[in-house]
Amino acid sequence: MVEVHIIVHHAKDLWENKMLVCITGKSGVGKTTATQYIKKLGFNTWIADEYVHEIYQYGNIGYLAIKKAFGSEYVNSKEVDRKKLGLLVFNDIKSLKKLNEITLPLIKNKLLELKQKNTLIFCELAIYINHEKYFKNVFDKIILISAPKTLEKDNLKNKFGSLRKFPTKRVGSLKNPIKNNTIKYDFCVDNSENINIFQNNIKKITHKI
Repeated sequence: MVEVHIIVHHAKDLWENKMLVCITGKSGVGKTTATQYIKKLGFNTWIADEYVHEIYQYGNIGYLAIKKAFGSEYVNSKEVDRKKLGLLVFNDIKSLKKLNEITLPLIKNKLLELKQKNTLIFCELAIYINHEKYFKNVFDKIILISAPKTLEKDNLKNKFGSLRKFPTKRVGSLKNPIKNNTIKYDFCVDNSENINIFQNNIKKITHKI
């Protein structure tokens, strides 16, 4: 399973600050950059995408659940076929709902397990913005990362290459919770300037928590 990175932080006693802090935001805004920097500062971090990747490996709980729910054609001898599964769920609302019914509880259970560690952990969880009600009672603080659309697109292209390789259609009537001001957060970090300013703003927040 994915381990939490525990590093001694000399600037403050992490063991006195027992909480889970969520780092969230839309794809491409800089959540992973923020999380990596927080880890560099000496804090404990956990990334949901890495955890899902781990449980999707052959024989693990996520792999077995996907195979049972969607069929053998969505797994292979090594792991869940995430590309094939993604093409299915992002073009069919019923399949997306079925996937959420599998993955959301697994992620939440892991977060609750982390909470029992009685220390400060920063958790990168992109899906929080669309599942706030489901996860909000797990976290003590929410950090929302935002960025201009141009940066979002550039980051996504750098990460996935051509976005046209993964065609999807609109599923359901899901609205952008950030644009519609429905998501509640404790801190918002704007990633619209240079990396040094972004990291400095992240660092200021870690001192406030």
